[in-house]
Amino acid sequence: MKIKKLNVYNEDPDAQINNEYPTPVNAFKQPCLHMIVGQRTAGKSYLTSKILAQAHKDKTFDVVYIVTPSFHSNKGYFGKYIKEENVFEPTRESVSQVIERVEADRDEWEEYLAKKELYKEFKKKMKNDSKMSDDELIDFYELEFFDQKPSWKYAKEEPPKSLLILDDCLGSPAILQSSGLTKIATLNRHIAPLKENHSSRSACGLAVIILSQSYKMQNGIGISRVLRENLSLLTLFKNKQEQQVKAIKEELANVVDEGLFDKAYEYATREKYGSLTVDFNPKCSRKIFRKNLNEIILFDELKCECSKKKK
Repeated sequence: MKIKKLNVYNEDPDAQINNEYPTPVNAFKQPCLHMIVGQRTAGKSYLTSKILAQAHKDKTFDVVYIVTPSFHSNKGYFGKYIKEENVFEPTRESVSQVIERVEADRDEWEEYLAKKELYKEFKKKMKNDSKMSDDELIDFYELEFFDQKPSWKYAKEEPPKSLLILDDCLGSPAILQSSGLTKIATLNRHIAPLKENHSSRSACGLAVIILSQSYKMQNGIGISRVLRENLSLLTLFKNKQEQQVKAIKEELANVVDEGLFDKAYEYATREKYGSLTVDFNPKCSRKIFRKNLNEIILFDELKCECSKKKK
């Protein structure tokens, strides 16, 4: 066999744009598309509350939305992190309404950037004692520049970072009839594109967590295959239905070693409320499997490629 290298297709793309939110080294990459599967009382809400608590501590998200018919019954889990104004009933429009809110936040961000530039011009004129027209004076007055400089409404000056949780929505219009859910299934990192890139982001993005009692349903009322195939994270509680576990392994076969999955699943779910999280896009290639979010299950067969990525 002979090999001849061609002088084409040699330009590397700009790898700096990844639309990721900053997260600690041992936290999951965000914005994620995360599905949490477990039967009723398995512990899905409790586990999600732990994700929210860590995200709150790390300031991962500026705003958290939830689509659910049962917010008040789960207020003990979610109420500390989600404002009532960000709670939606599961309708065919609810996911699209959340996307509209994310886009409105994006618009506010870009208005803020424009206002900052105007404020620089205002300060320059004031410093140089430059003459201002009546229209300029009125504009600067209405923008309150004489009293204060523009400020961004969230803690950190960066494009908004958002999370959407769908809970108890299986079989509802929010799952079955929502065009918005189809959109975030493939484009969640690209929701609300920005006019100008900021740091490593070209869009605000929208992280999504879906709590479901079933991974796959035969009658078409479950989570769509297109969404399942685009997951970045999958959390599983113990499932006594062999067909469900078989279906999961069949769909994961191309991305996860079945033998390692079996070992990790058996270990992580042997205890009551135990869960296995499979990370399809981990920060380290050895850290694919976790028990209860905070325990890495390491296999010798999985090699660390972090140093290679840096090169």
